[in-house]
Amino acid sequence: MSIPEISIKRHVLAGMISALIMLFGIISYQRIGVDRYPQIQFPAVTVLTTLQGANPDVVDAAVTNVIETSVNAIPGIRRIESSSRTGTSMVIVIFELDKDVDVGFNEVQAKVNQALRRLPDDADYPVIAKLETGAQPIMWLNLDGDRTTSQLSRYARTVLKKKLETISGVGEVQIGGRFDRNIRIEVDLQRMAALGVTADELIRALRNEHFQLPGGFLVGDQTEFLIKLDQEYHEVREMEELIVGYRDQLPILLRDVANVISGAQDRRTIAR
Repeated sequence: MSIPEISIKRHVLAGMISALIMLFGIISYQRIGVDRYPQIQFPAVTVLTTLQGANPDVVDAAVTNVIETSVNAIPGIRRIESSSRTGTSMVIVIFELDKDVDVGFNEVQAKVNQALRRLPDDADYPVIAKLETGAQPIMWLNLDGDRTTSQLSRYARTVLKKKLETISGVGEVQIGGRFDRNIRIEVDLQRMAALGVTADELIRALRNEHFQLPGGFLVGDQTEFLIKLDQEYHEVREMEELIVGYRDQLPILLRDVANVISGAQDRRTIAR
């Protein structure tokens, strides 16, 4: 007997079955979980590394390429995306859809740990995290004390951040409102005009004498060392001696046309 025949000849039974189906549907609808922002997890892992003060070329050669080469041997990788910016390297390892993201995370972590000895000594420890679209900060900490903003920022970056990253279950630690040290050059236009130094000459001198270059790797039998040509000025006294031009065959120093001040960088973000 077909379903249409049952519905016609035994309409009471058909009505009871329909009622039961509707009842089960209503109960199931009420028990379905609803999330306005559901957490979607892709089989992808990110590796974030900071190298303070390094330009994009140095970051790419000294950090990004090292991490990419290290994780490239992991099985099940679909593609690797990376970006190198001033002081920051981001490598995203995207796996095939059938790859267990927890297994991929452990594999990436193991490969990055093996590559640590090839990273620059002044690079921060890489932050490895699973890519989650719904990831949001779950805790905000405010740092206060009887120190300057620059000192508190340095303590948060060099001490507190590293300690928090070692806590089990912490995926990433970000610092908001950081206030880093930099060297500021305040140009005196009248002194420049009197000595015949143009802005282009000043910029050219800084570009030619204040730079970093990747030098490749020095490979030994058991070790491998990163070589970096660091021609950047880190102290005010050094930068003041920079030659920016000549007059009557005598060198014109940067201190002759500008004031070089060591202080904090311009505030770009504020965290409260």
